[in-house]
Amino acid sequence: MANSLILKVKNLNVELDGEQVLEDLSFDLKKKEILVILGPNGAGKSVLLRTLLRLLPFEGKISWVPSSQHFKNIHIGYVPESFVVSKTLPLSVKEFFQFKPVSQKAILEALSWVGIKASKKFLEKRLGTLSSGQLRRTLIAWAMVDEPDVILLDEPMVGIDIHGRETIYDSLVKFWQKKNQTIILVSHEIGEVCKKADKILALNKRRLFYGKPEEIITPQNLAKIYGSAISL
Repeated sequence: MANSLILKVKNLNVELDGEQVLEDLSFDLKKKEILVILGPNGAGKSVLLRTLLRLLPFEGKISWVPSSQHFKNIHIGYVPESFVVSKTLPLSVKEFFQFKPVSQKAILEALSWVGIKASKKFLEKRLGTLSSGQLRRTLIAWAMVDEPDVILLDEPMVGIDIHGRETIYDSLVKFWQKKNQTIILVSHEIGEVCKKADKILALNKRRLFYGKPEEIITPQNLAKIYGSAISL
């Protein structure tokens, strides 16, 4: 039903430094759905997320529902693909979370959802001294802590081992469903994460495929997406 949509993208075009990065892209997304975006390197996946946030110039139409061209009526969380923190930055984990108006209880709960059993000692650590896996988990928790309507995640599990990724995905899906959140997630993973998706958008500058995982994740389609055969 049209009134259950949270996002509608129509004829989206993005050109950066004279290169067409996204071309004539259209899709829509319903509230509470999990959308996974797949595609080879350079396909425009990260550019799409930043464009949805209106961080990049574009032509076409991006409509967040309620039908507004702005974010006044929708709360969006975002985890970028790359987030570098200087080891000398005098900012603790707790202070990082307190850029948002949240309680310590909410911080600890968010960290628990990404597999961090946080203590007072952990909250006092400098952000720049965390391992890559700890930092990644902390960023995901930071995006979740104030319970946004929509979360955009760009390769969120970079730096986290396979077992950790599966555990975190299981916890996050439960959290997202509990909070009725809509998720847009860029990933190179074809297995576990796609099983948890409601929709798959296969992208290579243009839309290649869009639909349910069981319709999209086939050997034939994956060969078209990535340019070579991939074993499932």
